[in-house]
Amino acid sequence: MPDVEYLVPDPVVAEEFHVSLMTLWRWDRTRLKADQGWPPRVKIGGRNYRHRSQLEAFKANLLALALAEREGARTERPRQ
Repeated sequence: MPDVEYLVPDPVVAEEFHVSLMTLWRWDRTRLKADQGWPPRVKIGGRNYRHRSQLEAFKANLLALALAEREGARTERPRQ
């Protein structure tokens, strides 16, 4: 199947991330999430959608950040 860009409705995005629609609304207004690559909404007919490729990039960014934090925690020495 070729790479086809498609839009995902916000209720599906909320379910995918295990959060509420209100959380997605907050993420749209949070600078931290934008810095992490949270995709902007696409409004069609009063409903919000996200580009699938941008959602996947956001997930990859979160994973990379989590792994970097984990590695940083491993290299820190305990205080004595």
